[in-house]
Amino acid sequence: MMKKGSKNVLRAVSFILALVMIISLTDVGTAEAKTKAKNKKDIVVLYFSGTGTTKATARRIGKKTKGKVLEIKAKEPYTEEDLDYGNDDSRVVKEHESAASPAQSTVRPEIANLKAIKKAVKKADVVYIGYPIWWGEAPHIVYTLVENVSLKGKTVVPFSTSISSGHGDSGKNLKTKAKISSKTNWLKGRGFYGVPSQKTVNKWVNKLKY
Repeated sequence: MMKKGSKNVLRAVSFILALVMIISLTDVGTAEAKTKAKNKKDIVVLYFSGTGTTKATARRIGKKTKGKVLEIKAKEPYTEEDLDYGNDDSRVVKEHESAASPAQSTVRPEIANLKAIKKAVKKADVVYIGYPIWWGEAPHIVYTLVENVSLKGKTVVPFSTSISSGHGDSGKNLKTKAKISSKTNWLKGRGFYGVPSQKTVNKWVNKLKY
């Protein structure tokens, strides 16, 4: 026959195990609730891409967030010659040399699908903005975007791609020229070297607070 003390110990152990299980299930439920809350938000992923690297990254973000992916299309598309950094007469070099920084420049390439972008952003809760890093900054056409599309009350997540340069202050500098309000939640964002794996993108998105 089991002693009374032993029964009490078993009861105590059973209670503790039950409590641990409840806490574990609560943590899982909380994590799932957070994921569902993110998925319920209306998300749009905007990107400008010169060589396709940012495009591929944007698509992976879109896959993870289930957001609408939209390219920022230049009215005058950038050709391979336009993107030749080694040619002093190329389009990108002339844009770069137009001022000390894109934020200070008056060069603002027109966006062909600006109307469609405005429509998508108006409905969105979260707006990702992607671009390649040119001379440590976002391209001038991305400034055209933030200066002409209202981001008031939105959560804005800048992201960039580069072979060797980091994200730097590119997102922060875009913010200085953007149409925002006190309710805009402008996140720091992140730079990727080349095209990140889907796993890397998923891990990053999961850590974002919005």
